[in-house]
Amino acid sequence: MVKIGTEIESPQTGERLIFRSTADSSNGQLFRAELIVKPGPYVVRSHIHPSQEESFVVLEGVYGYQIGNRTGVAKPGETLVCPVGVSHSQWNGGQGILRILYEHRPALTSAEVFFETQFGLSRDGKLSPTGDMKVLQGAVLLQEVGDFIRPSSPPIYVQNTLFPMLAAIGRMRGYRARYRRYALQTA
Repeated sequence: MVKIGTEIESPQTGERLIFRSTADSSNGQLFRAELIVKPGPYVVRSHIHPSQEESFVVLEGVYGYQIGNRTGVAKPGETLVCPVGVSHSQWNGGQGILRILYEHRPALTSAEVFFETQFGLSRDGKLSPTGDMKVLQGAVLLQEVGDFIRPSSPPIYVQNTLFPMLAAIGRMRGYRARYRRYALQTA
């Protein structure tokens, strides 16, 4: 179980994440995190959550978003909801710091695994300039966290066919879904 209040940073994307509620702390009801994003060009790649609704509350700054067919910006006090399975993306839409509180219902422990690995890879300088993982690393990670997050493309049936093969190759080349050196502080 990740200790509530644990903070992790992704220097390559300019993000800092603070865990506020986890699957364990909420009996599987609520994953909640505060995300602080520096201004810059980073855009969270379009993705879906196959079994969770996600909501975003803007605390500070300008939140740029694409949720389904809607694209826009939200300002402090505004709340946006992304239904289960709807493609979405986000970015800092302003010149200052962006702070949002976001929630996933229900909570899944795979969210913690995803952030642990993604932010750890970033700290080691192993993400691309756009914040992406290498294909084989991503395929290995998605085998463990696919219930939490999936890329919006290729289509799920292609992911279900192709990614297990890519993950097998990735594991043979030493990629893992979790790395001991990235392990989050536990309660």
